[in-house]
Amino acid sequence: MTVRIETERLILRPIEPRDCDDHIAMMSDPLVAETLGGVQSRDILWRQFASYLGHWSIRGFGWFSVEERNSGAWLGRVGPWMPEGWPGLECGWTIASSAWGKGYAPEAAIGATKWIFAQFPDLPRIISTIDPSNTKSQAVAKKIGETKTEETFDFSGFKLDVWAADRASWLSRFG
Repeated sequence: MTVRIETERLILRPIEPRDCDDHIAMMSDPLVAETLGGVQSRDILWRQFASYLGHWSIRGFGWFSVEERNSGAWLGRVGPWMPEGWPGLECGWTIASSAWGKGYAPEAAIGATKWIFAQFPDLPRIISTIDPSNTKSQAVAKKIGETKTEETFDFSGFKLDVWAADRASWLSRFG
């Protein structure tokens, strides 16, 4: 299946091996990695990226690379993520710090969530797991119609808040 999602300023496409170095560079930035477990070594980030490629093979969906339409610049990743043991189907986002403050994360997340709901017509809600100190991601979650639930998710010792939007409400606003 070829997937290409276009928004006003962005192109979302499944991650590919050619995105590995851009991903490692993004995740090596302390500003980006601060609420995602901190900066890891290149070999750990490589294995992480390989798991993202494998997620597509196992689940049939996964992270999209986010590219700026005009320049083709790789800006980050966004999209559906649900590895084994995850609390639900998530739309997550990570944008390179050089592209922060331009509205790319909410624009990409809305495009990805539309795709997710179209692919999974019985999905009752979409979630995002967010570090309680990550105010930037909390702001994105609010912009894309999610609210903080009372749920938390323990991911390898990190307590993450679960933000969610129910399908009907989300589609009435963004659909």
